[in-house]
Amino acid sequence: MTVAPRKAVGQLETQRADGQWGLCTFTVVGRNIGLTNSHCVLDEQGRIPVQAKAYIVRYGRTAQLTVANVDAYWTGLTAFPKNVEEWRRDWAIIRFTTNLGDSTGWYGNLGWNANDISNAGATVVGQSTNYIGYPSDWPTDPALKDYQGYLPARQTGCNILSKDPHVELLLHDCDIMKGTSGSSLFSAVSETDFRTMALNNGFLTFPDGTSISTAVPLERFMPAILKLRQTGATNDTVVPVP
Repeated sequence: MTVAPRKAVGQLETQRADGQWGLCTFTVVGRNIGLTNSHCVLDEQGRIPVQAKAYIVRYGRTAQLTVANVDAYWTGLTAFPKNVEEWRRDWAIIRFTTNLGDSTGWYGNLGWNANDISNAGATVVGQSTNYIGYPSDWPTDPALKDYQGYLPARQTGCNILSKDPHVELLLHDCDIMKGTSGSSLFSAVSETDFRTMALNNGFLTFPDGTSISTAVPLERFMPAILKLRQTGATNDTVVPVP
């Protein structure tokens, strides 16, 4: 699918059941669906947001190219991840109330191990990657402080380094920050052909205090995306959760 790269990435703003607000990134992956993290849409009790809005190319708090409400969720978890092992299924598909993909296009994907979940992520290890997201520390210019956290940033030329065999997450060296949860790590085949490689979801911290960025492999969420594209994301769609 031909995409306008920045237009196919947006900011997801949610209000949780406890009243708190949150910000994440999402990628358009079909006519009316977007990809983000489970931890962006589920609280500790498994409740979905009271309300959620999907902003395409946001410019500060009051301007954007377009916005849609979100009215349905399919997730890899039943609640906010409680332990490091659950982060491997930290994906969610959101449904827009409009067909955003008709105007933005949507991301495709690189190849993946469709029949071998035990080798999830192996096809992209060692490859260069990129991401577009809404980091809370961007832009850094003090003159634009009112826009901080509400402008998209793009990083190119980072790398998917390896796969952690214990938590089954991919490890990468992209410079992530709060707000970039839900960003697709992607391959730019051309300026109009972006393909998801993995789903950024956070970081692991080691005993010595160092940390490494993590991502969910394609094998965990691509079956759900394919099913939802097939059905048009109808309310009765049941998706695989490998």
